[in-house]
Formats: sequence, C-alpha cells, structure tokens
Amino acid sequence: MRRLLAPSRPDAPALMLLALAALCVLVAGFQHARLFHRGYAEVEVVGLLFFMNAIGSTVVVLTLIFDRVWMFVLGALSICVPSLVSIAISHSVGFLGFREGGYDGDALVIVVAEGAAVLLALAGGAKAAMSLRRSAAA
Repeated sequence: MRRLLAPSRPDAPALMLLALAALCVLVAGFQHARLFHRGYAEVEVVGLLFFMNAIGSTVVVLTLIFDRVWMFVLGALSICVPSLVSIAISHSVGFLGFREGGYDGDALVIVVAEGAAVLLALAGGAKAAMSLRRSAAA
C-alpha cells in the first residue's frame, strides 16, 4: 500500500504515456462538466454522476502532477471504465432510469477520450513498472 501512495518519477517514455492519459481524462471530465451545465443537472442521479466525474477527473490528474503514478493509474481506471460501461448501458437498456437516444458528438468525444485514457494509463503504468524494476535490479 505504501508503494501506491509514495511519490515516484517514471522514466520519460512512461511519463509521456501517463501525461497523454491525463490529458484524455481531463477532456472527458471537461465534457462531463459541460454536459452537466447543458441540462444533465436536471437528470436525477445521473446528473450528479456527471458532476462527480468532472471533479474526480481533476483530482486524478492532480495525483499525477504530484508524482503519485500508481494512484493516477488506479484513479484513471476507476473513473473511465465505469463511465464507459455506464455510457454503453445508457445507450442500450438504460442506466438508473435514464436512457440516451443515440451517440452524439459529445458522447463520442467522451468515449474516445476515456478509451484512450484507459489504454494510455495501462501502457504508462506498465512502462513505469518495468523501468522501476530495472532500476531496482541495477
């Protein structure tokens, strides 16, 4: 557990992947905030989840800024994966009593940004873990 909370500085390639993941998390969070202010605030439960996603995305990115790489990776996954699942459910059978009619531009931006964030966070975390293992073995 201490390793998750401890600051760590990954090598440049890992940091680049993680920074790109952070940018994707911010884009998705911004889109959720934008949609919250454009009417989703009126949707019971789901509107609050949009607001919480926007705040959580900002907090997760701050963990990377403060060199908490593993907290960032876990945070990015814990925000983006459930959001992607919720989007898929809300566009098919409905989510918490809310059903989307179709994928508009805003939804596509969120899906692409969150999908990319997941892949980049996993790749960056794997690269950081490999570089830490190499430096510990040397």
